[in-house]
Amino acid sequence: MKSSRMAEHGTAEHLPDPLPRKINVGCGYDRREGYLNVDLHAVHNPDLVGDVVALPMLPSGAFDEVLAQDVLEHFERAKTAPALQEWSRLLAPGGVLHVRVPALAGMFDLLSQPERRDPARAEEIIHLVYGTQAYTGDYHLAGFTAQTLDGRLRDAGLLVCEASILHGWLFDVRARKTDRLDDDREFVHSAYFSILGRPADAGGLANFADALAQRRMTRDDVTAALRNSAEARFLANHPAYLLPYAARIEPGVGQSLRNLAAALLRLVRRR
Repeated sequence: MKSSRMAEHGTAEHLPDPLPRKINVGCGYDRREGYLNVDLHAVHNPDLVGDVVALPMLPSGAFDEVLAQDVLEHFERAKTAPALQEWSRLLAPGGVLHVRVPALAGMFDLLSQPERRDPARAEEIIHLVYGTQAYTGDYHLAGFTAQTLDGRLRDAGLLVCEASILHGWLFDVRARKTDRLDDDREFVHSAYFSILGRPADAGGLANFADALAQRRMTRDDVTAALRNSAEARFLANHPAYLLPYAARIEPGVGQSLRNLAAALLRLVRRR
């Protein structure tokens, strides 16, 4: 693959031929083999210098994966939706966008911990909230809840297919370019994230995915189970940060979704 030389305004002198099937937008110094590495700053020596919110020199549907780690939060909030739309445009049908962005609630949880009352420890979290601020563009201008991230992704034609929380404050999310997730595990991941606002726990994921695979439950059953769960009812009336104390606040709310799935399965079998 030929290396590309790009003018700083993002006009291609020549693109790699053939194009890789994966693209790393906002790569910084994290240049990856097998990816087209794109960044706004030439100092990072990317394959392509350009504004990753608008990459008209790249064809639609050219990539199976778009990687955007620690990128979206550096845009003005009004630009996060156009950025996701552009990255979706670059994806082939069924392709996956992999994003890593700050989870606002997770930052709040970390900052509220007793040990963070020490100013030096609090500064560690404040750094995460606002960015390193070491150079132009190295500022955090946006953050996300599960619901706002899920909504922006859906608006761009992308469905969450896997989600996790890293270090207590980062959403690590994969979203597929599709209007329906064919894989049952991906569907369960998406349902947890959109309904409960969190990644699926291992027990709930396994139970629901197995029930779907064995046709003991439908996807509507899974959706109903999550929406009617004790956790969802608690979240409808209380701040999410109180969830660890839910059993003390409302007896019975501590029931795990694993038990909920098992109970629903028993009901389904009686039909």
